[in-house]
Amino acid sequence: MSHTAQTLNTKRKFMSLKTLPLITTTSILSLALIGCGSDSGSSSSDNGGNDGTPVNTATFSESATWQVTNLTPDTATCYDFDTQAESSCDEDSWDLKFDNQARSVKLWSNSGDSGDGDGGVFGLLDWADLSRYTNATLDPDSSRDITSHYNEDRSGGIFDEEPWFEYNLQDNHQLFPNNRVYLITTDNSSDMTDSSVQQPIYAVQITNYYDDAGTSGHPTIRWIDTALPNTAQTKTIDASNHEDWVYFDLATGQSSTDDDSTWHIGFNRNNVILNGGDSGDSSVGGYLAATPAGYYTTQEGADEEEPVVSKFTTDGSAATLSNLTNTADYDTPTSASSWVVDSKGSDLNPAYTGSYPNLDYGWYTYNGMTHQLSAKPIDTAQGALIRSAEGNSYARVRLTEINYPDSTSYTPSSWTFELDIQPSS
Repeated sequence: MSHTAQTLNTKRKFMSLKTLPLITTTSILSLALIGCGSDSGSSSSDNGGNDGTPVNTATFSESATWQVTNLTPDTATCYDFDTQAESSCDEDSWDLKFDNQARSVKLWSNSGDSGDGDGGVFGLLDWADLSRYTNATLDPDSSRDITSHYNEDRSGGIFDEEPWFEYNLQDNHQLFPNNRVYLITTDNSSDMTDSSVQQPIYAVQITNYYDDAGTSGHPTIRWIDTALPNTAQTKTIDASNHEDWVYFDLATGQSSTDDDSTWHIGFNRNNVILNGGDSGDSSVGGYLAATPAGYYTTQEGADEEEPVVSKFTTDGSAATLSNLTNTADYDTPTSASSWVVDSKGSDLNPAYTGSYPNLDYGWYTYNGMTHQLSAKPIDTAQGALIRSAEGNSYARVRLTEINYPDSTSYTPSSWTFELDIQPSS
C-alpha cells in the first residue's frame, strides 16, 4: 500500500461491508447512517462548510431519471448528474457508479478509494425525511450547514458492522457512545484469543466523542492488554481534522498522523479503522466482545434492537469499566475467520435488516420465496444525498424500480433511479 498523502485521503476512507448472504447474482446494495457530530459553523456561509467544502445555497431545481440496463456481471455503469447522462467510469466526471458484481450489486460515489473525485454520501435516510430537504447542504429544520455529514467511500470493519455509537437521539446532531468492548488481535489469521508477548490481543472501548469544550471529533478510548485486565489506560485523541487520519499504537499509547509508524487503530472523526485488510499493511482484526446491558431493547414483534435513549444520554463510562476488565465474560471468536478485517465499502451499501426469507437492504427488499428484488414503495423508501465528483453540486437519489423479464426470472433487466439535482451555484 502506498503511504503518500493522496493515499491517506483515499484508501483510508472506506466503510466496512458486513458479510451478506448470497441471494442472487444482483442482490446487495445498501447503507448505514453515520453521523459526523455537532460542529458549530455558519449555516449558509459562502466561505465553506465545516469540512472545507463550499456551501452550495442553490436548491433542487432539476430532475432526471437514470435507468441502468447494462447488467452483465462484473461490469460497472457510471452516471454524471451534472450532464444527466451516463459517462465513462474510466474518466473523472462520473458521480454515481452502479457496480454489477458477479454476486452482488454495489453503488459507489466518486470519492475515497472508489474514485479521485471530491464526492461523498449523506444517508441512507428515510425518504419521508429526505424529501423535506430543499438544499443538500442545509438542514431543513435548523438551516445548519451539513456538509460535514457527507462521508467518502472508505474501508472499515468491526466498528462499522457493530457501531460504537448512536446518532441524533435527541434531535441535536450529536453522537452517543454505547461503550461496547472490541477485541483487537494483532494476527487475524490466528484463532488465538489469549494475549501473549508474541501476539498481543487488546480490548478497546470508545467512551466519548467530545473534548472538555464540547468540540466533536475527539474520541476518548479506554483499552487494556487482555493479559493485564486490571491495567486500563485512557486517551483522548484529536481526530477532528476532516482530511487526516490519526493512527494509534495500543502498545505504546502513542498516536501519529504518519501511517508508516506502528499502529493498530486509526481515527478520522467518528470513523474507525484497523491496520489490516484494505485499511493497512498489518494483520490487525476486530471482534465485538461485549455490549453493556441496558443500551438496547427489542420491542415485541420487532426484528431490530432499538436504543434506550435515557441510557445513552447518561455518561456510562464509569459503570461500563467492568465490561472492559471482566475478560472472562467476553464473547470471543470461534475461529480465525471470525475476526473482522477491514474491507472496501460505502455508505451507499448498508448491511441488510430483517430475517430470511424477507430482507431489507435499504434501497430495496428481497423475497426469498420468489428470489426477486423490489424497489421499496415511497412510504417506506430510503435514499441518499450524493455530492458530485467536482464537489460543487448534489443530487437526491431514490431507487424507484427493479424490472424483471417475467415473474419467474431471477435476474433483473433494469434498475431505475430518480434524481433531484442541485446544480453548482
